[in-house]
Amino acid sequence: MNSITCVFLATTTAVFLLQLHPNNVVDSFVINSRSCTTTANKYKDHGVSRKYQSDYPRDERNRELQLQSHSSVPSPTAAKEIDLALSDEETQQSLDYLAKLIQTHLDNAETAANTSYENSIYDNPATPLAKHRFIDLVTSLKGELILESLFTLLPPPDDERLIQHAIIAMQSLLVYAMQIGVKGTEESQKKMVRHLFRRDDPPPPPPGKAVWVSTWDAEDIRRLKFYRDGELGKRVLAALKRRRTAVGAFDLLVEMGVWDKFEEVSLLRSGFPVRFWDEEEKCSLEAENNNHDPDTILGIRQDLRHHKVYTIDSHSTEDIDDGLSVEVVDELSENKSQKRRLRYWIHIADVDRWAPRESKLLKVAERRGTSLYLPSVTLGMFPRNMASYVMALTSNADKNALSLGVELLDDGSIDAASIMLTPSLIHVDYRLTYDQVDEMLDEGVGYTEEWQVGALLSAATKRREHRVRQGSTEGFVPCPIPKSFLTLIEDEEKEGGYSIELKIETTHNSGLNITAGSTEGGISTHYDPFASPLSSSQLIVTEMMILAGEAIGKWHGLQPMQEDESSTGPFQLPNVLTLPYRRQPAPDYKTRAEEARQADFLFGMNKLYPHAWYCRRFFKPVVVSEEPGPHFGMGLDCYIQWSSPIRRLTDLKVHAALKRYLRRKRVNEMLLHNINIPPEITDIDLGCDISQLRLNGEAPVSKAKIVDPIDYSSGLGMIFAARPIQSSSTNFWLFEYVRRKVDGKETEVMFESIILGCVNQERFQYAVYVYELGLEHRYLSEVGKLEEGERLWLKVVSVNPRLELLTFSLASKSGGIHHSHPTSS
Repeated sequence: MNSITCVFLATTTAVFLLQLHPNNVVDSFVINSRSCTTTANKYKDHGVSRKYQSDYPRDERNRELQLQSHSSVPSPTAAKEIDLALSDEETQQSLDYLAKLIQTHLDNAETAANTSYENSIYDNPATPLAKHRFIDLVTSLKGELILESLFTLLPPPDDERLIQHAIIAMQSLLVYAMQIGVKGTEESQKKMVRHLFRRDDPPPPPPGKAVWVSTWDAEDIRRLKFYRDGELGKRVLAALKRRRTAVGAFDLLVEMGVWDKFEEVSLLRSGFPVRFWDEEEKCSLEAENNNHDPDTILGIRQDLRHHKVYTIDSHSTEDIDDGLSVEVVDELSENKSQKRRLRYWIHIADVDRWAPRESKLLKVAERRGTSLYLPSVTLGMFPRNMASYVMALTSNADKNALSLGVELLDDGSIDAASIMLTPSLIHVDYRLTYDQVDEMLDEGVGYTEEWQVGALLSAATKRREHRVRQGSTEGFVPCPIPKSFLTLIEDEEKEGGYSIELKIETTHNSGLNITAGSTEGGISTHYDPFASPLSSSQLIVTEMMILAGEAIGKWHGLQPMQEDESSTGPFQLPNVLTLPYRRQPAPDYKTRAEEARQADFLFGMNKLYPHAWYCRRFFKPVVVSEEPGPHFGMGLDCYIQWSSPIRRLTDLKVHAALKRYLRRKRVNEMLLHNINIPPEITDIDLGCDISQLRLNGEAPVSKAKIVDPIDYSSGLGMIFAARPIQSSSTNFWLFEYVRRKVDGKETEVMFESIILGCVNQERFQYAVYVYELGLEHRYLSEVGKLEEGERLWLKVVSVNPRLELLTFSLASKSGGIHHSHPTSS
């Protein structure tokens, strides 16, 4: 992929087992890579959709960003609500004023497109009122500026309240348009935005009532999207004599150029920030110059620059947060009686170094909770200068990391006594892509000059076999259903300025080592003409990250916990470490014996995709607990997620907790030896009040109190909201891919599919997997009962990407039924 490619990958917690259960670990995200010619460009274009970059040259966007100069996010208490108290007549005057502005814009669309915003945006007294009022209500800066400049097109009313009301009505129209394609009852729709609820929010105004907030900030945007009040928006549509529906509102905004035809409305209505405020960018730059490193000050950051470190990611990945190295602990003895011992190092970017507890930059991450990866745009948890440069493990530079070293036993299990954890300074020697690693292994380079790569593959293979023996999902479901990954490639000749490419990838195949189209004795044992072959490099990264998650849990279990200060001897800080273990109970086969027999039957009949689909019913949800416990799906005794601190807030919290524990441990060692604690060390660095420590040997007058305790449950709302955003966006672009195939075709557009299982026997509704699309879908059979594993051709009856609707019927080819390979999956 090139720098203008953006690949959507499934959410981080479920990359390699997404179709089975949503709580696993592999971090295979691919980020939209955009070339940068200047520092300002590098910092400013993160999170701006690529589809607008071709319309707006980079220097133009930078100039507009300077014009916007987004103010800092004030505290909610700074906001002041003002009841505009308009009469019915005044309300109608305001709505007519807004309707005239919109119509004037539409009548002069070509002229407006060439308008210089710099000249028009400050020429009208309405301008300061409209400024910044549409942040996060559009995905492009261009659309935001169109809305702000809209209020400069006509002389404003003398009564400022009418202008304010018109701005509120425009916001209402945008919120109403965001509801396009939303299905379900009012209660189910409320659940979709419940992550935006705050207990201390003021009660919402009555529907259609205009309340002006004098200081507009991120909290007001959140409340606006939570309340979803579109009443004034409907009245604007009525004034313009347009359909009073979400579709009508959407079409109007597209016609105005405010939104694009392919606008990510699921992103907008979710409340996830579309871009970084200027103050957030500013604190990001300040953090880059932060020289305070408690780990170096305390002498616990180890220099590991002598290790040869490899990073393995997709070509377009920018926020590289993990690297791997292999250390020879003991060489092979001369008589070969003793094997060579290898220690495997997993180096994770030390994000806490740049975004420590209670820092402004951490607040930026807390507002988002996770990075968001959509086919059209990547929205990072941190501004791009931090995520892709300062924090990332880029090559040919010294980088801060949190490094874990571990040795494996012969059976692939962890030698717990060998585990080492330390803040570190590393130097990345090789920035490799998955394809490059596969090529190195295929050509033998990975076993000679770069023998460490071959050693990593050997360890990953051993680990996978160990986890399968422990009952992991890879063994229980050896042939998972593949997933589609979308790629947008800039192409001016295509609709919207880019083409959509689709790649079908399999997450794992442990146990059977099956590849698409494999045969046994001349008979097809598995059939999938579109799934890509599996990659050794993917296996390396997957298993090494899982290894890191298990090893940190085992390390935690071996650490001494000091509940309180020592009552005898030198004063000691309390040093207790709590971590969020991810646990998954094993399936209960005893009470579901009949279903278990059906699963065995499907597997025995070589109906592998139906088997994978059927087995999902056995998996229990993952729970997070401070108490260690096994994770069935991963085949582990314990597991903690910590390998993606650039992308996941919870992982960053784990980093902060681990490092505080190591720092307090070091401070206690210093106290035992009567060594003064460096004055640069703060309470926040340790998570403990050290103001009472007497460095002259006197005992503290009171106990050291815990400060800033880490709450792993806070901030999860936006993380959970990210999943449906990604799902909705993926469906949209996948259905758009289908629409483009169907559009203008007079003949049937059909796809080969396989029946996975029956969803509703009375309606003959089945779950099907469409090979070419990597899509699981629902299909109502026109021919009655169908069998699992039966293959058939389905034609597209209708497709509406915006409403996420796609219907199939039986194709005419062979009556729709595929008669060859009757036992294949």
